Amino acid sequence: MESVIKSDIFFFITSISIIVISVFVVIVLVHLIRILRNFYKISKTLRNYAESAEVGLRDLGEHIMRSPLFTFIFGKEKSPKEKGGRVKKV
Repeated sequence: MESVIKSDIFFFITSISIIVISVFVVIVLVHLIRILRNFYKISKTLRNYAESAEVGLRDLGEHIMRSPLFTFIFGKEKSPKEKGGRVKKV
């Protein structure tokens, strides 16, 4: 009789501990999902800023290369025909 009571107590304590551990794991997973969503939003925002910066820098570079001071210092950019004569066909 005493062993049945001990086994009941063991299973009760085990059930309670499994429930507590499961609740803890669910809470941790919810927080982890929130953190991953925030990282996704941050990386998406940074990607958009990087793409817009790339376009801006490309425009700035083209503007600098067309400026009179740049062409005075470095000369005009030559086309492939002016550089070596033939243009390679692919």
